[in-house]
Amino acid sequence: MTKASIPRFSDRLQQKLGLGTWQLGGPNIVQGKAMGWGEISEEESLAILTEALKSGIQFIDTADSYGKGLSEKIVGKALQAASYSQDIIVCTKFGNVYLADGSTGQDFSPTHIYASVKASLQRLQREHIDVLLMHSPPDNFDWENYDCAPFEDLIRQGLIRQYGVSSKSVYGAKRVMDAGFGSVIEVIYNALDRRVDEILVQHPNLVQYDIIGRVPLGSGFLSDRLLTEDPHFGEGDYRSHMADRDKNWMLEHARKLAFLADLKGGLSANALRFTLQNPYMSVVIPGARSVAQVQSNIKAANLPPLNDEQIHRIEQSVPSVPDWWKPSK
Repeated sequence: MTKASIPRFSDRLQQKLGLGTWQLGGPNIVQGKAMGWGEISEEESLAILTEALKSGIQFIDTADSYGKGLSEKIVGKALQAASYSQDIIVCTKFGNVYLADGSTGQDFSPTHIYASVKASLQRLQREHIDVLLMHSPPDNFDWENYDCAPFEDLIRQGLIRQYGVSSKSVYGAKRVMDAGFGSVIEVIYNALDRRVDEILVQHPNLVQYDIIGRVPLGSGFLSDRLLTEDPHFGEGDYRSHMADRDKNWMLEHARKLAFLADLKGGLSANALRFTLQNPYMSVVIPGARSVAQVQSNIKAANLPPLNDEQIHRIEQSVPSVPDWWKPSK
């Protein structure tokens, strides 16, 4: 099967707003350090998913490492609880593993690929996975010598429909495109970090890929509340362990976009609108920790697009990301 003939999830989408479910895995403490977004009850998690699905959202993004499989289980439970008229697309990821000593590592071997797919299907209570992604392999991953045969075999078996990479950074995503691996890339894109536009959009292989835009609200820093308040993250929230210079840069530059708060919907809604209207994004996956946040995301998706003047002002207000986010020369 050639890439041109691969069924693409983007052809099935009726809307670009999806749902990320990292937060449904809870705090996910690994060696005393939070790898998630804090405590959340199963009841609230199911309510979030139900609200999203009832609204017509089709694309649900998860991973086997979110809460050590908890997020996948919650997604599976929600999908089994009711029937929905829309064509639902489930994307999950594999490769981040928990080792015997309690630490974490990565495994993208053929054996682990098959085992991960089997386990994810059981947790999701589905017969196939629409999109299977490698979860944050190193940006310098050896694509030249990596065998995609197991993924193609899983497609032939009907266990997955597409595969690709959730990249650690846009530079890693470019190397995936350089290698022509898979047909899906998940990458950071938001009003603070627009490197996709300068690094991927002109790539000759872009047309071969469905692009999933993640972190559209800048890890929560593109928030109306943080325009006037300093952030306070609980110990169960991975952001409590972010480097101070990263937190400070994101807060400072999010506040430079305060003019978006004067538009209908406010800062968060218009920041999400910015990412949604990018024509190269196949789908955008904001998370939600409450039903109200799901409803806010849906309202944002229905706002009119930002005009050229507003987009230009975003670009002028935040010209680029900090130098320490870029590869050393």
